Amino acid sequence: MSTESLKFAKFDHSNGSSFQTPEDVLSADLPHGEKHSILEEWKRRVADEHRRDGIDPNGQTLDDAIEKLAGLRT
Repeated sequence: MSTESLKFAKFDHSNGSSFQTPEDVLSADLPHGEKHSILEEWKRRVADEHRRDGIDPNGQTLDDAIEKLAGLRT
């Protein structure tokens, strides 16, 4: 099994923050829009990588976090 996909098991933000799970993004002290951007970018990176090998261990978790974030916005 390739370890290449493990590089997307966390998300390193350009501001120096690192998120281990999508739930960490949701609980971070960041504006709603920035959280959404992080989750969408993370999802895009996972999708791009896994398109080649057909494995997507984080995709559903990222989708769940994006949906939860959308539900929090009122």
